[in-house]
Amino acid sequence: MRRTLCAVACVVPVALSVPASSSADVLGVYQDLALRRLNPAPLVPTSAPPSLAPLDRTMTAFGSRRRSGYGLRMVRNGPEAVILLEGGTFKNMKGALRDGRRLGFKARRTRVRGHRGYLLTRHLGPTQWSLVWVEDRRVYTLGTGTPRRVSLKQLRATAAGLDHLGRDYMGTPADPDNSSEGHAVTTDRAITAYVAWEAQCVVPGGSSAELRVGQARVTMLPRQGNAFTFDIAQHRVGTAPWSGTVSGTISSTAIALTIRATGSIDGLACDTGTLSFQLDRRSDGSV
Repeated sequence: MRRTLCAVACVVPVALSVPASSSADVLGVYQDLALRRLNPAPLVPTSAPPSLAPLDRTMTAFGSRRRSGYGLRMVRNGPEAVILLEGGTFKNMKGALRDGRRLGFKARRTRVRGHRGYLLTRHLGPTQWSLVWVEDRRVYTLGTGTPRRVSLKQLRATAAGLDHLGRDYMGTPADPDNSSEGHAVTTDRAITAYVAWEAQCVVPGGSSAELRVGQARVTMLPRQGNAFTFDIAQHRVGTAPWSGTVSGTISSTAIALTIRATGSIDGLACDTGTLSFQLDRRSDGSV
């Protein structure tokens, strides 16, 4: 799939050919895109219509005809729902409109995210829409060919929710014997993160200690400026009854992360204490 407009024109076959199991989590997809260091920073979805939520179950990436371009796709099968976002495939608006007309789309002027743009519409089979606009000197297209599951109003809302992708971060404690870790990627207004921690656990009233590991994940958690915090019990991975908080402060080079997790796990009283370590910004594609 090289062009969003072509992809929208063929969106139903695309949906049928991409099983739900092929989707990746938002953290992985956005980390890969962040590592490309595109300039200006690319726009990415922060929300999706109900038919394509949650993003962690529907988001995938696809290639672009141009090296400076990228594509993101939200797909859900049974019933089919698709939204495609592509940035940088076309050098200019004229190229995007020319390609749309070649594929049978009719264009009318509109505004997208406060910018002058076009709504391209095609009625060959299911109605297909594509919003086309220029932002940050890059041509963007956002389209769908599944109007029963994604309305034009929802497509516009998805466009309004796009946010500039920031940096990706990862880190572990300085203690090499502590297996805790954190991974995160930011946008202007949100953070997506996965954290794992180990805790010392004891039999209540006893002295023998064992280790237990817990995990939590958030997707597009709203930031409070450069800070964030979330409740572990609401975002834990797995069924172990961990509770506590994860908080952090974001800078241009690192995230200062603090975890405090407790729980009664397998009959043991577990507590991380105040666990603080740094997630460093990755500078290239290395791990």
